[in-house]
Amino acid sequence: MSMRKYINPHQGRVFSDRKWIIPFFASLLVSFTLFLSAVLGLFAPTDGGDKYPFDTYSFTSLEDSSGYFVESDMKKSFNTSEFLNIEAPRLAYLISGTKGDSHRMMRTLQAVYHPRNQYILHLDLEAPPRERLELTISVKNDPTFREVENVRVMAQSNLVTYKGPTMIACTLQAIAILFKESVEWDWFINLSASDYPLVTQDDFLHVFSNLSRDLNFIEHSNISGWKLNQRAKPIIIDPALYLSKKSDLALTTQRRSLPTSFKLFTGSAWVMLTRTFVEYCIWGWDNLPRTILMYYTNFVSSPEGYFHTVICNVQEFRNTAISHDLHYIAWDSPPKQHPIALSMKDFDKMVKSKAPFARKFAKNDPVLDKIDKELLGRNTSRFAPGAWCVGSSDDGADPCSVRGDASVFKPGPGAERLRDLLQTLLSEDFRKKQCS
Repeated sequence: MSMRKYINPHQGRVFSDRKWIIPFFASLLVSFTLFLSAVLGLFAPTDGGDKYPFDTYSFTSLEDSSGYFVESDMKKSFNTSEFLNIEAPRLAYLISGTKGDSHRMMRTLQAVYHPRNQYILHLDLEAPPRERLELTISVKNDPTFREVENVRVMAQSNLVTYKGPTMIACTLQAIAILFKESVEWDWFINLSASDYPLVTQDDFLHVFSNLSRDLNFIEHSNISGWKLNQRAKPIIIDPALYLSKKSDLALTTQRRSLPTSFKLFTGSAWVMLTRTFVEYCIWGWDNLPRTILMYYTNFVSSPEGYFHTVICNVQEFRNTAISHDLHYIAWDSPPKQHPIALSMKDFDKMVKSKAPFARKFAKNDPVLDKIDKELLGRNTSRFAPGAWCVGSSDDGADPCSVRGDASVFKPGPGAERLRDLLQTLLSEDFRKKQCS
């Protein structure tokens, strides 16, 4: 039978057959209704969207068409700042270290500990298994950590190269774990074993209770001058991505031109970032964070540029960037690759800086004991005591062995210093520096 004979009996009968009429016009009606819904917004929430449990975070980079993309609905679900603003803030800390740093990490952890916060520790793969096990056991056996359940040691140890993208990868992994374990934190702070606080957590939480939860503290500047040639244009390979033993970054002979789809920024690797912003970095509604992450995979000193470049290239976040890393850091003149190790002679400068953190400190330097005694009040306690420590300190007892209300704070002189610093950072003159 020819094809012509097969087709002819049905030619011209599509609309003459009554069984096609109802489905055809029904589908036409549905299509027309959906078209009108998209144009007129028939399915948009009324009364300002109060029926939805979360705010909508609008991204102007998607312009007027943002409401038609699935990413718009995803963004609604992850902006929880409206509810977190009701009570005092909570912080999420990453404390990282390498071989020989486990005791220093525990000391820093105890100095910044507060039951309201979340903590995650990462001891990199260069540390021997025995040291990583010792750190895990120390956390597990601490009665306060065991009761509150807000301190974790990353089970997966990563090999981390200084100045390499593996530092960013480790940080993003820690943030992802914090998301999984708890939804009740407002800011993410990264510290290393050579960092130490200059104020108590009661000071810190008290001052930040009166601060907008939308502010990101990230020292940044537009990359220019020698950094363009020595950091932006070289192409590096981080051996920690491929090998099991730590080694320096490997430089290739090729060089690249600057990107045209986003501007490059640089700054300090130590940050205090809002939950909303790091959620954006993890989920990447418009794929920009992943695009920039891929670019920084082969970038010299990528930890000093990744978050900075993301935040300054997104309109919704660029005005939230406060160009300060909340650290006191001393440098040689001219600055060298590493900052000066702080000691007793730097104590007064640290206090006068009004910064809540300082780095870097040599292992067991005596100035840490001075900070404990004069700034943190860690005389008889494992932790820097706060209003939550309601036990007796008689006969050298630990007052933090008995916990009270963790939402009550007892600020001291450190709170005044920190408040003065923030008044300067939030001044109009200082904020003109944002992403400029």
